[in-house]
Amino acid sequence: MKVAVVGIRGMGQSHIAAIKAMDFVTEVVGVEVMPETRESVGAKHGIRTFADMNAAFSEFKPDAVVVATPPSRHREIIQPCLERGIAVLTEKPICSTLDESRAMVELAARQCVPFQVGFELRYCGTTRAVKTLLDGGTLGRLSHIALVQISGSHAVHGYMSRARTGGIFYEKLCHQVDLFRYFFGEPRRVMAISAPKMLKHYEIEENVMSVMEFSLGEQGTISFQTRRAAQLNGLQTPPQPFDGRNAGHFYELTFVGETGSATYDAWTGLVDLVRFNHRDDLQSELVRRIDVKKEFGEPAYDVPSQDGDFLQRVKNGEPPRFPATDALQSMIWVEKAEESLRRKGEWIGQ
Repeated sequence: MKVAVVGIRGMGQSHIAAIKAMDFVTEVVGVEVMPETRESVGAKHGIRTFADMNAAFSEFKPDAVVVATPPSRHREIIQPCLERGIAVLTEKPICSTLDESRAMVELAARQCVPFQVGFELRYCGTTRAVKTLLDGGTLGRLSHIALVQISGSHAVHGYMSRARTGGIFYEKLCHQVDLFRYFFGEPRRVMAISAPKMLKHYEIEENVMSVMEFSLGEQGTISFQTRRAAQLNGLQTPPQPFDGRNAGHFYELTFVGETGSATYDAWTGLVDLVRFNHRDDLQSELVRRIDVKKEFGEPAYDVPSQDGDFLQRVKNGEPPRFPATDALQSMIWVEKAEESLRRKGEWIGQ
């Protein structure tokens, strides 16, 4: 099997490293418009690189393509691949608009070409750990999933433009919307609000809260804040690392059931299992601390599992485990969340 990775400046390199380690892949190449990136990444990973897809199509003839470009460029990469019958795994979101996303999913269906979106939270060790707890009845019936994230800012003009990203839910929070659907099924309605804008070079909202409600009253909630604008590396005394709690970042994902909760801390890689509603003195207690990587594999960004599963299925002539038709349903709710933002927190339903 031959695989081309398109867009190799960021996440594309993670895909290259993962795919190179797969024994059934004979060659992986990179496709990148920036000459200096082509040269440096090609040398770093020992791969051939191409300046555009036409060259890759004619000279390399890939069996599958992984798309890791900015969302605004997804369609121009995905469409010719699907039209040629080439399987596609694209980074999230499908595209930067719902219309383009739907068009690509419909094209893949007409062409009968494997097409999957990189909602990698479905593969990561944290999700496997929580599913194990739920399947074992440890938490009781799941009622609530909550994300709390404090994020750094992108100090580049145009990076957080609406044209490039599609919006904050397209760029940052589509993973959580998809995860909520993965655990709860189809939502009933969603609402989202944003705080007054803080960063003048952002065209999209940078501080949002959202609630997604499901058929039995379950909820998925998001609190996302970009309030680390004054904490860039070197401005603190002493200077702090760019990532991690000490630098101002924070990421916590909590799953709440009838009898307990499981909370994932991104910086420790641990899931804390807490039981409640069981003691006469009404006290909750920490009953287990799970080292996710040790027990369930990579806590997040498990690119090897995701890419390996998709490419192995393509090789075997099997449909994707999580086809883009399902990812489109998540994108529909991403767009509804963006619509709620535009309407200042109005509930948007099915």
